[in-house]
Amino acid sequence: MKLRAPTYYKNFHCIADKCNDSCCSAGWEIDIDENTAQYYENIDGEFGEKLKKNINLNSEKTSKCFTLDNNNNCPFLNNKKLCDIYINLGEDKLCTICKEHPRFYEWFNNVKEVGIGLCCEEAARIILSQDKSFDTYETEIPFEDCDFYTDELYEFIFNVRKKIINYIDNSNNLDASIKNILWYCNTIQQNIDIDLLEDEEIFEIKTQNKSDITKIIKFFTTLEPNDNSYPSYLNNCLNIYINNINKFFLFEKNHQEIWGYLKNISIYFIWRYFLKGVFDEEIISKISFMAISIAILKVLYFGTWIETGDLTLENCINITKKYSEEIEYSDENLQKIFDACYDSEHFSIDNLINLF
Repeated sequence: MKLRAPTYYKNFHCIADKCNDSCCSAGWEIDIDENTAQYYENIDGEFGEKLKKNINLNSEKTSKCFTLDNNNNCPFLNNKKLCDIYINLGEDKLCTICKEHPRFYEWFNNVKEVGIGLCCEEAARIILSQDKSFDTYETEIPFEDCDFYTDELYEFIFNVRKKIINYIDNSNNLDASIKNILWYCNTIQQNIDIDLLEDEEIFEIKTQNKSDITKIIKFFTTLEPNDNSYPSYLNNCLNIYINNINKFFLFEKNHQEIWGYLKNISIYFIWRYFLKGVFDEEIISKISFMAISIAILKVLYFGTWIETGDLTLENCINITKKYSEEIEYSDENLQKIFDACYDSEHFSIDNLINLF
């Protein structure tokens, strides 16, 4: 079996105490896999007592988890912003979540794909700052099972994904390329719906009207927040956008560096979600989610520029990271967005095309 990863994946390492927003202090509930929980329960001595004291049964699940301290931090994050479990027991004794985060995986027949998620500061820095064409590499790993799908559909969607990633990668106009890919994928979805696995051409779409992103961002403010202040932040950025919309074109024109960041982000979303279409025969919400995310991130970047008069790579990393935390790491929020791509006129392909 092959493990397939983006080339930049090998550059990722946790930066631990150098991280400005550690996942150990994010207030996240950290589930402990069964094997690791059993190992921790058998540790003797003072550190063993600390482990037992700070592990509880998750009230909503059957798994165990760490009890967060009064500051909503992992109880094993010390005052030097380092992990006491890592220090006392070694990296290989971390629970699965702590070892794997922010990596994500998807399993196919004889292929396991992996990437690093934008919710991590260092991962976001690696992804946004890429200055080379997107590429992957493969290594051999032991076999692992996957959910059922047809090989023919996999081969078809795999090739479509490769085609649209290359198309974006080689484009000099991100807005135009997203517009064209949305229309292309809409046609591909129609073919899949009638069991016609036949490719189409990506061609230039010309539009006259301009869609309003207001309703889409308003929808995002209704999603369940990880950080309770996030809906207010979205509303604030939206109000800045509405009140300064005459400066938006100037912002896009004078900040050419953001197009490189957004291109890399768009490829990330396609890499992470598009091939999941082999399981539900549905690709249009995956490509729509990418387009929506790029459109929203532009507004959020713009909000920072208007408020501070500046926009740095670090600003864009932090904004993107927070967006990913709030949206990608909630299955409920993702499903609501995917459903809206079918149920809401504001998320329709025609409306999304006109955002760009």
